[in-house]
Amino acid sequence: MPKLTIRDIAQLAGLSKSTVSLVLNNSPKVDPATRERVLEVMRSHNYTPSTAATALAKGRTPFIGMIVPGLTWHMVAAVNYGVASVFEPSPYEIILYTATNEKDYGPLVERITASGLSAGLLVVTHDQPLEPLEQLHRSGLPVVLVNTLATPSRLPSVRADNYDGTRIALRHLIELGHTRIACVQGLMEYACCQDRYRGYLDGLAEAGIAADPRLTAAGAFHAPTVRERVSELLTGPDRPTAVVAQNDNTAYAVMEAAIDCGLRVPQDISVVGFDDIASSADTHPPLTTVRQPFPEMGMAAAGMLLAMIDGSGGTEPVITLPTGLIVRESTARVPSAPYPPARTAEPRPETHRPWSGLGPNISTQR
Repeated sequence: MPKLTIRDIAQLAGLSKSTVSLVLNNSPKVDPATRERVLEVMRSHNYTPSTAATALAKGRTPFIGMIVPGLTWHMVAAVNYGVASVFEPSPYEIILYTATNEKDYGPLVERITASGLSAGLLVVTHDQPLEPLEQLHRSGLPVVLVNTLATPSRLPSVRADNYDGTRIALRHLIELGHTRIACVQGLMEYACCQDRYRGYLDGLAEAGIAADPRLTAAGAFHAPTVRERVSELLTGPDRPTAVVAQNDNTAYAVMEAAIDCGLRVPQDISVVGFDDIASSADTHPPLTTVRQPFPEMGMAAAGMLLAMIDGSGGTEPVITLPTGLIVRESTARVPSAPYPPARTAEPRPETHRPWSGLGPNISTQR
C-alpha cells in the first residue's frame, strides 16, 4: 500500500491540506477539536510524517521558500547569488518556486502553505497581485519582497533607487553638454518606470532645461516599438543628441535604431540604459547604464527575513538601496553642429543584431 501523504490525511479528515500542515506545525491557530480529528486520522492509518514535517512539528522548520518570476529573467541569477551568500552559512536550505505561468500568486501560495516546509518566504516581484502574499504574511509566515518593480505594498521589501539613478544619468549627459535628451519609457504601469521618468524630468529641471514632450517616446519594453519610435525621433527636426532608456534591452533597441538611421554611437548620439545586465559590457560600443544592485538586494532581503524569523527584525519596512552609473563607451560629449543628418530607417529582420552576445530579445523583460 502506498505511503499516505498530507493530501490523503486531509481528504480522510475532510479538511484542507493547509489545516493538516498547521497541525503538523503545532500551530495555535488550530482549535483543539480539529487538531484531535487530524491526529486521530493519522493514528488510525498509521501515518508517519516526513522528516521535514516532523521538523516542522518540533519547531525546526529547515527551509526558506523563494518565488522568482522565471529562472531566465536577467536579474534572477544576481539576486539568487545575494540570497545564497546569506543563507549558506545559516541552518536553512532554499526551496525555489517559479511563478511565470501563474495568473496570480494564490495557487502557488496554497501549495507552499500546504507543504508546511517554509519558515519564511522571499519573493522577487512580478506583475501579479500581492494580496495572497500579504494575507500569508498577516497569518504569521514572514514574507519579504525583493521589489524590483517598486510595487506599492504593505509587505517588508528591498528596492533600488530608480528615481535617483535616472537623475544621475541625466547629470552625466548634461555634464557632457547634452541638452536635447530623449527618454524612451518602459511599461508605465510599473512604479519603477514612473520613478525613472520622474528622475528624468527632475534631472532636466535641475539643470534649467525645459522638458520637451516630443522627446518622450513610449517603448513598453518592446524592441520593435522602440526602434520605430526612436527612428521617428532621430529623423525628425531638431533631433536629440542623447537618449536615456528605462532598461538595458530598450537601450539595445535604441542603438539599433541609431544604426538604422545612419548614426554612430556615441559620436552622433549618446545612449544610456538602466539595470547593468551582464551583456551590457559586451555591446558595441559597451553600454553606459545605471546599475541596479541586484546581489545586494538579495542579501538585504535575506538578512531581513532571517531577522524576522528569529525575532530580531527591525522596524524599517522598506530598504531602498542606492543605484550607480556605470560609464562606458556609449556616451560622449555632445557633437559639434551641424549634426550629421539621419536617414530614414529601413525595416530590419527581427533576428538581426549588429553585435553578438546579447541573447534572445525578450521584449517584456524589465
